[in-house]
Amino acid sequence: MRARHLDEQGVALPMALMSLALLSTLLLAFASLSLTEPLIAANHLRGTQARTLAESGVEYALWALSNPDHPAGLPSPLPAVVASPFDGRTFVALGLTGGFTVTVARHTGGDPNRRTVSAVGWSPTNSVLDTRPKAHRKVILDVVTVPDLAARAPCALCVRGALTAAGSVTIDGTNRDPACGDDTKYGAFTGATTTVTGPVALSGGAGASAEHQPAAAFEPLTLSPAALEALKTLAWRNGTYYGPGFPQGGTVSDGGSTWSGHIVFDASNPVRDGVVFVDTTDGAIVGSDPAGGATLAAARLEAGAFPARDGVFRGWIVVNGSLEIAAGLHVRGLVYAVDALTYQATGVGRIEGLAISLNVREASASTLEAAGEGGLAVQFDCGHATAAGLVPRGFRPIPGTYREDSD
Repeated sequence: MRARHLDEQGVALPMALMSLALLSTLLLAFASLSLTEPLIAANHLRGTQARTLAESGVEYALWALSNPDHPAGLPSPLPAVVASPFDGRTFVALGLTGGFTVTVARHTGGDPNRRTVSAVGWSPTNSVLDTRPKAHRKVILDVVTVPDLAARAPCALCVRGALTAAGSVTIDGTNRDPACGDDTKYGAFTGATTTVTGPVALSGGAGASAEHQPAAAFEPLTLSPAALEALKTLAWRNGTYYGPGFPQGGTVSDGGSTWSGHIVFDASNPVRDGVVFVDTTDGAIVGSDPAGGATLAAARLEAGAFPARDGVFRGWIVVNGSLEIAAGLHVRGLVYAVDALTYQATGVGRIEGLAISLNVREASASTLEAAGEGGLAVQFDCGHATAAGLVPRGFRPIPGTYREDSD
């Protein structure tokens, strides 16, 4: 007997009812999302606006710190109690979007070149009387400035140790630029003795020289760790940072991967204008009393080191160790050596600007010597030492300190 087929009539209706039930569930879910998603999107929008407004507060603080002479700027040094609107209590409105409050404070570590900025952005307002939904974001970071050493310097050549000058050497601290104060600078300013041999000429508005000065007198001339890190960054961007991997690798003259801390600049390895930074072997900041000299850098400048058309270097040369100039070279800017400075001019040598030698190893002494008929001159020049356009002024964020805080 043939098997009877089951009757399939009436299946369409149950299937349609089941599909309708499933679709109804999805429609209810989509309806629920349509109610919550706009709220979530609005919250994200307000949060993003609040963060942007907080960063606007940071930019406002950077402007005020970088313009201390402006009526709306912040004075330097920063007072213990900062006035409105940088006290964290004054709401600065920016149109209908919202606004911010910002606090500027001294750095807890006592670094005079460093500030801590915290800003809170509010969207659309921070008023408790406003019942609209609100969002706020808080950002905190440290900022630093490279100080104007020319304005602080009491001399044309400042040596925090012993100084020896021999031969046809001229050191003149006469200041003709009111941007660096009155004409009250010495030719040489030393922490120990100043020994002269031969036709050495020392002069300045305050006098020829000042010897045996206390260590505290050199503190305004000492770049803080944060300022040195900022100069490292500037040199790296300029392609003139020589040292171990900061922040993304340094320039090693021999193409090797390790940094010995020693480098020679000459015609085959010249250096260009701007901020030049020669770092220690490990990139560490050298304190005022290093445990040893193993990490200190040593830079040497020889003939042909400055390939500019007129053979003049313009900018800052900063060595986290000792600097030796072994030719008649012309520098317009700042020469800054954490350890000893030696200049042996075999031709006409000049430093127009400012020279600082911190002599962190007390046994080391700084030496200026002119051999032959050329002569060596160190002339204080406020404009050249400031190096406007080559060394940026004003406060800038310190990499790695930016963070968003919750409260």
